[in-house]
Amino acid sequence: MKQMVKMQLPPDAPFEQQFFTLISRICRQLVLHAEQIKADDTLSPPQLWFLKRLYDAGAPQPISFFADGVFSNRSNASQMIDRLEAEGLVYRIRNPRDRRSVLVELTDAGVERMHHAEACHMELARELLDPLTEEERVAALSTFARVLTLFEEGEDDAGLCSC
Repeated sequence: MKQMVKMQLPPDAPFEQQFFTLISRICRQLVLHAEQIKADDTLSPPQLWFLKRLYDAGAPQPISFFADGVFSNRSNASQMIDRLEAEGLVYRIRNPRDRRSVLVELTDAGVERMHHAEACHMELARELLDPLTEEERVAALSTFARVLTLFEEGEDDAGLCSC
């Protein structure tokens, strides 16, 4: 992987600036690493999330099932379904309870690619995060879970940001 110039914030930078800078850099690194393993015919993190969510549901699901988490709306979810369907990983079927809607179902090839991609992503995570101590792992998971909870609670508060 190519060398990146590290952006250093002054130690007296506000917490919020440091936090969002670190989160942005972590996200960027995740994208770079995902691109690296994607070159090996592995699914991207959003594709893996999509297939895993469908697999864990255990049954075909409506498009609205995916319009949260990584996908912010039905349109984005539909675009992902189109791409995965073109690769033969999912297909659409008519909803037997509502002829106006469709369900998304995982193909055998989709299950196989999902398991392969999951193994690749987990191996990469092990390699990258191996230097963390057990205490650091517990603290990181606890902190990220708390931050996520705060963000999700903030979603319920319309107009939270006045920017």
